[in-house]
Amino acid sequence: MSPQEEKESPEKEFAGNTTLHGLNRIVIAPSGYFRVLWVFAILASYSGFSYMLSSMIMDYFSYDTITDTKLQFTDGLPFPAVTICNMNMFDAGKLTLVETSYLSPYLYRTQLDIPTLLAIGFNPDDTINSTIGNITLQDIVFQNGFDINPDRMSLCFWKNEACTYLNFTHSYTSFGNCYTFNSDKSNTLWQTMEGHGNGLMVFVDVRADQYTESYFSGGNSEIGLKLLVHDQDEPPMMETQGIALAPGSHAFIGVKRTVYENHVPPWGVCEDRQLEYYDTYTMNGCYLECRSKHVIANCSCRPFSLPGKAPLCDPGNTSTCVRTVLERVISGELKCDCPVPCSMIKYSTSVSYAGWPNRNTRDYITQLYGIDKDYMAENGVVFSVFYEQLNYQKIRELKAMDGGQLASNIGGMMGLFIGASLLTLLEVWEYLWQRLKGFLGKSTIRHPRVAEVQAEPDNKAESMHNATFYK
Repeated sequence: MSPQEEKESPEKEFAGNTTLHGLNRIVIAPSGYFRVLWVFAILASYSGFSYMLSSMIMDYFSYDTITDTKLQFTDGLPFPAVTICNMNMFDAGKLTLVETSYLSPYLYRTQLDIPTLLAIGFNPDDTINSTIGNITLQDIVFQNGFDINPDRMSLCFWKNEACTYLNFTHSYTSFGNCYTFNSDKSNTLWQTMEGHGNGLMVFVDVRADQYTESYFSGGNSEIGLKLLVHDQDEPPMMETQGIALAPGSHAFIGVKRTVYENHVPPWGVCEDRQLEYYDTYTMNGCYLECRSKHVIANCSCRPFSLPGKAPLCDPGNTSTCVRTVLERVISGELKCDCPVPCSMIKYSTSVSYAGWPNRNTRDYITQLYGIDKDYMAENGVVFSVFYEQLNYQKIRELKAMDGGQLASNIGGMMGLFIGASLLTLLEVWEYLWQRLKGFLGKSTIRHPRVAEVQAEPDNKAESMHNATFYK
């Protein structure tokens, strides 16, 4: 068989027919000069593709993210929950003598018996010879703490329609009794017109002369309300969040709503855990449960303001062990592992103040409710909570490069540098498969040919024997 009739090698056949750019040019190059030129060009292209491919792979596995921010306008927005607390846990006029003695470790940092209280000026009452019984600290807070009965919250309007204490839900925080407006997420109120006249307006009497708090015994030194605007799924943490409102002025609290969508690992750090005492995972809920667990582990009881099933702490434990443990948590000595939720709603606020009330309003309230104007200035806190504009911001954390983008980038680089596509990869696979089959085929037929050669002398001997026999 002549060399021209010999079959081309698989490599030459593949190089001459593949759709990979450049390889066929090496085969059909008119001279050695052009063949070398094409070899260098192909090597440079493959080097560039390899560099770009490695860069894209490293970028993908660095799990970078980008932030997508949109401002969306709407005809109405769900109104947030609004929680208010007085900066005083107990009203002095409500406490009996025996309750004051029981609370003295918390209020005065020392245990005071009834004779001592009488000696320092407390008035005797019917409990002078009684005991506290089975009443807990939580019971005393509920009965003798801040309330929003009609004589204390004389003005309440939602969209210029009257509301009452029945529109508020009671809860316990580190400030004692607190009350939340619009706490039911299944029946959320909506604001459909912007401006303070279309939101919530409340007047609250803080009763500054009834304060029992003292900064020097671990309590508050301020007078007024603490207000927090938050999502209904998020329990309030009043000691670390919220706005302080002072008596004698009208606080206008403009609200802006922001919706966050965070990414799961490895692109982000968000995680929605199952909490023990809250239906929806929030950082506030996680922190409250964490604080409760640290207190229970160190004090064998829990504060009334924290979730849990352990026995309630008494005033003595609250003023010593509980305060010490919570200080260690706040300082970071005791850790709380609370990741960012994957979806959450936050509210930012801007506050401005105006004098309140003007003369005509003051005269009207004085006649209607019998509130002295001087008392009103010292004890009355007025606030309005409202959306400044009917829009909200949506912030999403997105992958900087997902699987589809990686495949598209790789395909683009393959086309740019080496002229390859997905079908080209199939050509390469087909060539490799044929070469593998050819290699395996040669190794299997080599042994039968040897056996045939070995058997040939025996066949010749048998023929000679037969010829001799027939002669």
